[in-house]
Parts: sequence; C-alpha cells; structure tokens
Amino acid sequence: MKFIKSFYCAGRGIAEAAKGRNFRIMLCIGALAVLFAKMFCELEKAEWAVLMLACGAVLSVEAVNTAVENLSDKVTRKKDALIGKCKDCSAGASLIASIFAAAVGIKLLWSETAFERAVEYFSEPIRIAVLAVVLVLMILFIVLPEVVKKRYKAENNSL
Repeated sequence: MKFIKSFYCAGRGIAEAAKGRNFRIMLCIGALAVLFAKMFCELEKAEWAVLMLACGAVLSVEAVNTAVENLSDKVTRKKDALIGKCKDCSAGASLIASIFAAAVGIKLLWSETAFERAVEYFSEPIRIAVLAVVLVLMILFIVLPEVVKKRYKAENNSL
C-alpha cells in the first residue's frame, strides 16, 4: 500500500509543480518539440531517447526548483541572503537544463528536410487553423492559472 501511496504523492507533486508558470511553459515547449519530431523528423531510437531525456530533465529540475522555492518561502518570507542564494542556485539549475535541452532540440530537429515537410504539411488552411487553435490553447494553459490566481487573491484580500 505504501508503494501505491508513493505514486499518489508523486502525482500531487507533479500537480503542484504544474501550478508554476515556468513548468507549464516548459511542458508546452517540450510537447511541441516532441510533436514536431514525430511529424517531421526521422529520429533514431537513441535520438528519441535523448530528446525525451532532455524534456524530462527540464521538467524534473523545474519541479525541484518549485520545491526549493516553496520550502524557502515556508521558512521565511523576509529577505534572507542564504535563502536568496538557494533560490538563485535552484533557478540557475533550471536555466542550465533548459539551455542544454534547447541545444539538444536544435541539434536533433533542425534540418532543411524537416522544415520543408512542415511547410508542405501546413500548406492546407485547415491545418494552419488547427495549429493556431493548439497554440491558443497552450497560451491559455500557461496564462489562465496566473489570471485566476491573481483574481482569487484580490477577492480574498478585499474581504
């Protein structure tokens, strides 16, 4: 039973990390990279593994960054130099993972052939419309929770 409960707790942790805007941004970018690779690139198994590991590393480090920030805020909300350094190191780790994942994505996905396939695929207006809808939904997925959070805070502070 403890083993099953650990999956439940991990799921709650992922959900908590997903409350963060940066996690949602990275999730969307990773999903777009995987979708682009699937549709327009011919990756080998090892290349798929590297792409998935890069995406997983970014999301994992961002989840740890969220945990460090939440724990730091629980310890104190006052300015503290050491806590500030911990938060900065954690954010820096997330940035490093993101930069290297972007480099992996560029190395694996950047090809004239892939872009030619993408242009050909999106030559049909309906496919451009579907892409636009997907991008709008991703933007809403990223932005909407922040808007709701601000509105909720404003309503509770006015009571």
